[in-house]
Amino acid sequence: MLWVDVAKGVCILLVVLHHAVVKDLALQTPAPLSAVADAWHWVTMALKPVRMPLFFVLSGLVASGAVRRPWVQARRRVLSPYYLYVVWLVLQGAFFSVERLLPMNRTQDLGELVADLVLASTGLWFLYALAVYFALARLLAGLPVLPVLAVSAVVSACAGLLPTDDWNRVSVVFHFTFFALGALAPELVRRWAGPASRATRPLGLVYLALVVVLPLLGLSRTTVMLLAGLVGVPLGLGASVLLAEGRAAAGLAWVGRRTLPIYVLHAPLLALALHLPSPIGTGRLGAIEAAAYPVLLTAVAVTAALALHALLRRVGADMLFELPRRPVRAGRARVPGTGGAGPQATVAASS
Repeated sequence: MLWVDVAKGVCILLVVLHHAVVKDLALQTPAPLSAVADAWHWVTMALKPVRMPLFFVLSGLVASGAVRRPWVQARRRVLSPYYLYVVWLVLQGAFFSVERLLPMNRTQDLGELVADLVLASTGLWFLYALAVYFALARLLAGLPVLPVLAVSAVVSACAGLLPTDDWNRVSVVFHFTFFALGALAPELVRRWAGPASRATRPLGLVYLALVVVLPLLGLSRTTVMLLAGLVGVPLGLGASVLLAEGRAAAGLAWVGRRTLPIYVLHAPLLALALHLPSPIGTGRLGAIEAAAYPVLLTAVAVTAALALHALLRRVGADMLFELPRRPVRAGRARVPGTGGAGPQATVAASS
């Protein structure tokens, strides 16, 4: 489904843009131009109920077939993201123990590293969540879907009551509802996508009203995100279907099939950008530069991440981006009496 890759491409670009705004722009913008940074901050925060919820719906949709397979066939859906989470938790922990300018959740010591292995708190929480969500969805796959989604929605709304100030840990609890929607009700998501594309404009207006009004009602942050997400996710699905019919579809889908390297590499690249001279001046020209800075920085960070990924793969660092597979022993690839490879070889190779 082209629109799924397009949607994933849009989501990862919005993730990088969000971090470029809240981490880099906030530090690079001169005080007289703080209004520009504030405007960007409002825009990216208004997209919060779409950005990661839609990403998780798509992740669940892609995994929907695997949640009902035998565990031996589906276990890599848990092992692979958790393996990648551990690898990059260590690598980013080492990097950010030296680089201290970028404002972010850091693993400060061995104790915090162990705690992060149990419940993620760093910017890599998405990979941790994919592993946990798939295992949980597979356990729940035999139950009626609507009650499962209803209970998970209540948990999501109450996630803000957790005794922690760490938003990433709250996010791990909050976003399961959206993954479960894609994994356990994939046909519903597919049915939404078509009609939502025809209703993109009214959905957009309703969503804009929600992100303006809901924060004024005194609701918890997670309740606001859940209510806005109920409109934001169909809006994102419909917009993705429309984008898949446009000229930018091929490029967005290409990016959408390469979200992992962008996700794990963009934060260190944004950190390095803070060590360069600020390209934002003052006055009218400075305002234009500040407005364009997050978009340009996103483009540079994504391009650099994909180039670095290609270089690392070329030098044989595949283990940084995929769970290694156990080699198939030659002795297991023969069926006695045939003198050659038999059905066992085919099964072993395909698994």
